[in-house]
Amino acid sequence: MIQSTQIHQTDMPRIILRWTIYPLSWSIIAFFFWRMTEGVIEPQAAWGATTAILFVTYLFLETVFPYQDRWKMTWRSFWSDFKHMVVNGASIAIVNAGLAYASIALSADLNGPAARLPIWLQIILALVIFEACHYTVHRSMHEGRTRLNKWLWTVHAPHHLPDKLYVLMHVVGHPINQILLQIVVLVLPIWLMGYSQHAIAGYVMITGMHGLISHFNVDVRMGWMNYIFVGTELHRYHHSSDLRDAKNFGATLSIFDQMFGTFVYKPGVAPADLGAANTSLYPYYGDIVKVLKMPFRK
Repeated sequence: MIQSTQIHQTDMPRIILRWTIYPLSWSIIAFFFWRMTEGVIEPQAAWGATTAILFVTYLFLETVFPYQDRWKMTWRSFWSDFKHMVVNGASIAIVNAGLAYASIALSADLNGPAARLPIWLQIILALVIFEACHYTVHRSMHEGRTRLNKWLWTVHAPHHLPDKLYVLMHVVGHPINQILLQIVVLVLPIWLMGYSQHAIAGYVMITGMHGLISHFNVDVRMGWMNYIFVGTELHRYHHSSDLRDAKNFGATLSIFDQMFGTFVYKPGVAPADLGAANTSLYPYYGDIVKVLKMPFRK
């Protein structure tokens, strides 16, 4: 494994990709955002095109240039994950896509305190409010000690059961987890603040890209941008089986992790192992029936 990783680190195409994937991802967002504001493409279509292009691109690149061979989605692991992806992953993808699409549509008829702000300021405000809500809920799922916190962990834990990290693995989790997060951190703030439709489209393009790239099995480096945004370097440590490193609770922005002491950044170093800390306490994540029952067990 060490030898394989060393070969990957000195491979010129990987070195080029290492520093270009993230800015190119932003370029794709910027292009469709520009075409949307010019009236060439509808906001929902701009978001859909951006997400589809990034997803296909990331899936191809991690197949050809994997960062860690042990995290690759092989045919064997794909079939092991298949039941989970179909029954659970598909439902989560539908929930995410449906709420993102609905949020853009909903924002067309809203009028709130953010409606008269410049569009760039609306996007920044949306990201900060989203991240504040997400960080609070997400951290409470991991570290809270109340009965509610422990129940929230049972709906979130399925996302941490795989010992691999790749783009498709992003959809692994319990549907209740995604519904709670999306309603609390996405739909309600949009309804209360009244952002413009273009601002919401730009916002969900940015959060969607970071949701995909944070589970990306390619050696992506962001440099100083890690102190603003959450990408692969930060989020893979959130999936570490070592609880001392399993921090980085932010989804798109890393600012709250830095503010509250949960920021873990180790440039160029991969976590030793991924997955739940005590695997014996949980079902295998491919056993979809047992996973879906987790929040309803004593």
